[in-house]
Amino acid sequence: MKASWGTSETTVESREDLYAMIETVRRSGQPTMVFLQAANGNVLVLGVGQDESVLTFAQPDGTSFHSLGNRERKGYLLFRCRDQVDEFMTEMAVPEDDAIVAAEQFLATGERPPAVQWEPDW
Repeated sequence: MKASWGTSETTVESREDLYAMIETVRRSGQPTMVFLQAANGNVLVLGVGQDESVLTFAQPDGTSFHSLGNRERKGYLLFRCRDQVDEFMTEMAVPEDDAIVAAEQFLATGERPPAVQWEPDW
C-alpha cells in the first residue's frame, strides 16, 4: 500500500510499517493528513499528530465518505494537507487512536474501515 503526505511517500505493508510512518509524520511537529492508497484504488486519508483526527474514504468511482464524530460540535481542526494548512470541521473529529485503528483495518482489507462512523459526502 502506498502512503503519502506532503512531498513524502513510502510503502506500508505491515502494522509495523504503518506505525513507523505515523511516527515519522509526528516527528515533523505539524498535524498532517496522510493518504493511504490500496491496490484496489480505494484511498483512506487520516489526520496524524493531534489528539483528534479526521478521516476521509474514497473509492475509484468517486464515492466518498468522511468520519463523523459529534454533529453538534462547531469549529475547525487544522492539518497540513498537500503542503498547505487546511481546516476540517470538528464535527468530523474522532480520537486519533480510533483513526489509527481504522488505518490498520484499511491496511488489512483495503475497504472502508468499521472503526469509525462514516457519513456519505453526497
